Amino acid sequence: MRWRVSCLAAALFITDGEAQNWHSPHPWRADAVVDGRARDYNNEYFLHAFSYRHLIDHPSPLEDGIRGTAGSLTSDRLYMDFRYQQAFVFDNPDQAFTLDIQRAEDFDGSYDRQLVGFRQTLARRWQLSLQGDVFSDKALTDIYFGARRLHGTGSWLQLSVVLPNAYFNDKTDSQSELVDEPRTLFVQWHQQHTPRASTTLSVNHTPDAVLDDRARGDRVSSRQTRVALRHRARQGDWQWQADLHGERTRRQHQLDEATGPQGFRRDMASLTLAVRYLPHRWQPQVGARYFWLDEDGWFGRELNGSGDVSRREPMLFGGLSLPLSDTQRLAPTVYLSRPRVEQTVSSQRWRDRDDDAFAGKLSVPWHITVSKQNGAILSIVPSLRLHRFAFGGGNVQLHWPL
Repeated sequence: MRWRVSCLAAALFITDGEAQNWHSPHPWRADAVVDGRARDYNNEYFLHAFSYRHLIDHPSPLEDGIRGTAGSLTSDRLYMDFRYQQAFVFDNPDQAFTLDIQRAEDFDGSYDRQLVGFRQTLARRWQLSLQGDVFSDKALTDIYFGARRLHGTGSWLQLSVVLPNAYFNDKTDSQSELVDEPRTLFVQWHQQHTPRASTTLSVNHTPDAVLDDRARGDRVSSRQTRVALRHRARQGDWQWQADLHGERTRRQHQLDEATGPQGFRRDMASLTLAVRYLPHRWQPQVGARYFWLDEDGWFGRELNGSGDVSRREPMLFGGLSLPLSDTQRLAPTVYLSRPRVEQTVSSQRWRDRDDDAFAGKLSVPWHITVSKQNGAILSIVPSLRLHRFAFGGGNVQLHWPL
């Protein structure tokens, strides 16, 4: 029984700093650059989103398996980050069919991807891959080319090139056109220093692309860079983790109804630090986080207006891991934040904001091992707001290594 409890506890050591898929290719999307997001972030949004991050380490974003989290943001909105990733190895172990299904959201709204492909291993050192996010409308298909150089045990350097809407100009039945076709470049370096220490750096870059969308009356040029860095290590009795994320987005809209160009700028960064003390039976964890977001300009056709958004959100969090049995644990965690939000918009769909008040919540994750063979864990997470006596939203997570 003690061994089983230790295995369950080990799965809880590391958690994602963000729910977004920062460590996988993130290609250009037409709906993102033209429409933008519809959601107005209230002062609690990023508090909830962080508490709904993946609470179980395995499978990580780099491993095969099912990893999903869904949490209630409002009475009619759900935060979701789901991924099912698996390689089906042929009789020839150097070849595999790959499947990668994603449903998630970024700062421009929700998206779905269903990637199918083939992977070839060469000389035990190289992996070459070809994947497609395939639609019945061929104009919307994305093509992924990848090459990974394997270095020692569990380390690699990967380069991927994505051709979003690869056949758009040839296959579309609309009057729209990709004037400068988008290309997304993804580079990832993963170093497994020891079995208990690793570093992952991921860079996703889409250089200038121009879409002339006649249906929406917008000729938009765009470019974007996203960077993510994770370092985790065990030193003596302590487990450490640091997560750094950043995004830089620039767009220029020429709207049919406007006489001049409408620009858009987004700069975002977050830093999360966490440490857990392992010898204690309850394995206490404490952490700190800082989230920064600046956006201004024309937000897209969903808002159909301009705005200026500034968010500065420091946070402290801490929790315990309490064993209930050999397959169940409670992990009560407190989140304390003071978001500073300034927002002015020219549309009635969002509201102006000037918030600078305490916000906090108590989450009580109940982790249940549902498959000892696979190390699969189901998490049921009710929560309570601390800044006002009210239910803080429910969250359900499933992590199933394959």
